[in-house]
Amino acid sequence: MNKKNVKVILFVLGLYFTLNVVTAVFAVEKERDILEFVKEFESTNQKVAYLTFDDGPSIYTHDLLDVLNQHEVPGIFFVLGKQIEYVPNSDEILKRMLDEGHHIALHTMTHDKFALYHSEKSPNVFKNEMLELKEEIRQRTGHVTNLCRAPFGKENHFKLAHHKVVEDTGLYCIDWHVDSKDWEKTSADQIYNEVQHQLKEVRKDQSEIVLLFHEYERTVEVMPRIIALLRKEGYRFEAYVEGKVFEGLK
Repeated sequence: MNKKNVKVILFVLGLYFTLNVVTAVFAVEKERDILEFVKEFESTNQKVAYLTFDDGPSIYTHDLLDVLNQHEVPGIFFVLGKQIEYVPNSDEILKRMLDEGHHIALHTMTHDKFALYHSEKSPNVFKNEMLELKEEIRQRTGHVTNLCRAPFGKENHFKLAHHKVVEDTGLYCIDWHVDSKDWEKTSADQIYNEVQHQLKEVRKDQSEIVLLFHEYERTVEVMPRIIALLRKEGYRFEAYVEGKVFEGLK
């Protein structure tokens, strides 16, 4: 075989190899584009669940954070001023919440039903407690939020004046779609059954839900099962972004 033929053969082989490489690259890019499309489709069409926890910090907060961290689930913690002052190492707990991607929100200083709802001064007391707690959290952590939850919920407790002071102050107070009733249930099984039952009552077209929990030992115990249940029902979990408005919660 002469040198000219060898060069031709080498050229053809090189061209063949180059074409195969280019084809493979395009195939990989196409597959990557398809995977990105699927991920984007899932993220925009899958239902979202937000786990919220009231009345902390507490002696169970670290255990609860361990569970959420293990399952890679963010939470929203509606904390109480009196608990921050009472619970040892509360600054460490608050810092851990933020470091692990959770959101700290406001739940008043005292949780005092009469002071917050049943006197003439109640709307202003409510506002002042929320603002005091907001500043307390800012000083301790640098975290600033307007997200709040009224103790016992707004329904049947808020008067028109409460709604007005909340709006005027720039606060955003939410209730919930699903109440685990862990505050009255006595076991993890009862909490699980309650959540499972209420999930069946959620509108089929509702794309996100907010679930209410508290910081009890039985709540920590049931949380892995709750997370598994929600994922089985097609929900994913997202961290709260300040300023977000929840669907179906005024």
